Amino acid sequence: MGRDAAGLLVALLLALAALASTASAQVPSAADIARGKYVFGATGGCGCHTVAKHPANAGGRRYDGPFGTVYSANITPDRETGIGSWTDEQIITAIRLGRRPNGERLIPVHPYTTFNGMIADDLQALVAYLRTVPAVKQANQPKKISVPMFESVFLPAWLAAFAPKETPPTSAPTSGTARGEYLVRAVGHCGECHTPRTMTMATDNSRFLAGNPKGPEDSEVPNITPDKTTGLTWTEEEIADYLATGNKPDGDVAGGLMGEVIDGTLAGYKDLTKADRLAIARYLKTIPAVKNKIGK
Repeated sequence: MGRDAAGLLVALLLALAALASTASAQVPSAADIARGKYVFGATGGCGCHTVAKHPANAGGRRYDGPFGTVYSANITPDRETGIGSWTDEQIITAIRLGRRPNGERLIPVHPYTTFNGMIADDLQALVAYLRTVPAVKQANQPKKISVPMFESVFLPAWLAAFAPKETPPTSAPTSGTARGEYLVRAVGHCGECHTPRTMTMATDNSRFLAGNPKGPEDSEVPNITPDKTTGLTWTEEEIADYLATGNKPDGDVAGGLMGEVIDGTLAGYKDLTKADRLAIARYLKTIPAVKNKIGK
């Protein structure tokens, strides 16, 4: 073998070894995927991306707002219509910063202003799990924006002036009220439904979790602050049991959007450990009580 040929062979072998090493480093472990599924369940199963009785994560769920109508995206790993061709970093950027790979800004029906509070390891595990979900070839439906210059002028201005700015912890709290706060505020994004909104449609965080008379899909969303007359007065055990079963202390059951996130799609709140459900309950007992009656 000539010197040039030998050199080429060595270079090729080194390149293959480097490629194999890189591929090996990028393959998530079974533990990573299991953690990602748990995070997925803690979000409520990303139910916004699933139409009832249709394939999970395939998108197409309709949301109407003062700006127009949007449809949730296909987040299955289909390479043509889903996120299968996106890099991990591109998926994470969409989740927490609301940007597509082409730079397009997502409408904050997707709660990226809240998900921005999630730690990097949880997001990386979530991406690993999303890649294991069955790919579904289903084209995304285009949004219908009715407000002129909404995306070019009004949305950037709204995000700059009113959107919450979360700072994720360096690592996820593992127990106690700190764990409950992380799950409620960032992963579970409970404030997106349970917090009243101002005239600007930003969440009124001075009344965090005080309920919303006209929440998503025009549903009434209850006050879950510990106010003794209008809020959540259940015990910690009752709250934890409700998150697992949907059963209320009075014998009623969760319905609507809350029922959906408890059941989840491929996982939901029901799949949280009891320790995490109790951490959520304990955190809810510590937030400021706000008197705000929702419903009759």
